[in-house]
Amino acid sequence: MRSEGSATRKTYVTFRVVGDTLTPEAITKALGVMPTIQYAKGQTYFAGPRTGELVGKSGVWSLTTDQLVASNNLREHLAYLLGVLIPDRQDANPLFELHALLVKHKDWRADLLCFWHGRTGAKKPSVPKLVGEMMKFLPATMETDFATDSAAAEQRRA
Repeated sequence: MRSEGSATRKTYVTFRVVGDTLTPEAITKALGVMPTIQYAKGQTYFAGPRTGELVGKSGVWSLTTDQLVASNNLREHLAYLLGVLIPDRQDANPLFELHALLVKHKDWRADLLCFWHGRTGAKKPSVPKLVGEMMKFLPATMETDFATDSAAAEQRRA
């Protein structure tokens, strides 16, 4: 398989757990990693320089790899996430603990978003079957947002 790096403009994955009764600290404890953003329902959080402070309508624990993985290869971003869920060949405890939390708390939902944007004509990446199987086990939904530049946009940049 040829490298997608030179044809990729941006790629990352976001793994998120949300729910009205979600306590973000429970997810941090289970996975052993600090999220990119976390807040409980009713808690104030910083949504960005344009938006400013908001109040959480639901609890959120979210980990995004765009500032954590220095690669344009989607598989490397997914590998980082898999390393969080199963940090060692002998240690799948974070995966099992998260599964138990999602089963116990019926209002908590997990999802994985895989984002990739490439140049015109670039081959879109694929998500390994193992990732889909892990998301089904949790359970978590999985979405992909794969797009390429249009030919007109490429010409404007040239």
